[in-house]
Amino acid sequence: MIYDSLLDRTGLNAIIYNDPYAKLCLISTLILQLKEEFQKRALYIDLDTIFTAFVRAGFVPPLSVEKISSSLYTSDILRVYVPYEKIHIPVLDAIKFIDDSSIVIFDSITSFYSLYDFDNESDKQLMRELGRYNQLLLVLLMLLLRNTKFAQIPLLVTSMIRYRRKGKWIRAPTANRFLSAKSTASFYVRMANENDFSVNVLSHPRLEPKKIIFPIKGIKLHP
Repeated sequence: MIYDSLLDRTGLNAIIYNDPYAKLCLISTLILQLKEEFQKRALYIDLDTIFTAFVRAGFVPPLSVEKISSSLYTSDILRVYVPYEKIHIPVLDAIKFIDDSSIVIFDSITSFYSLYDFDNESDKQLMRELGRYNQLLLVLLMLLLRNTKFAQIPLLVTSMIRYRRKGKWIRAPTANRFLSAKSTASFYVRMANENDFSVNVLSHPRLEPKKIIFPIKGIKLHP
């Protein structure tokens, strides 16, 4: 089980990836395993909206969510925030529900930067704006980490290795360095084949670096 065998319950768990589908397979499998174990809800801050779109479209049949508002979806196992503006408000709201949760998922750092339009700014303006948003993002992540450590549950943060700006793929900005410095467990996920995904353990307080294969659980792309 991913929750018991991989995740550190007292620190920050970082998932990095190149393929968003591989990340989706890992998270869907993790949440379905929690559902089978009758665990508490997963708190999900879904900035790239892929997971929410798949669940709402019926591509993860064991899961469903009810729309509460334009930025909140819930079920017996999920509380999903899909913020488009003022991301600090959903994060602060999520903190109130941490004690009733098994895990907090922040998906993803890369998509945090996509909430803001940097394409028309000069390099100097870009650096100034990135510094401001980096500071906001780090404050939000530290708030989540402080509260998940107190509740003894994992904080899982995802980040794509590269992101698109002005039509080009570039390396993700400062926050990835934060993940490297602050994460107690870090992993790289990719597809192994059409039925399985692999997780490379990069660093971990208990495990040596290794690759683990997991079967995809719950995702159904075709009738």
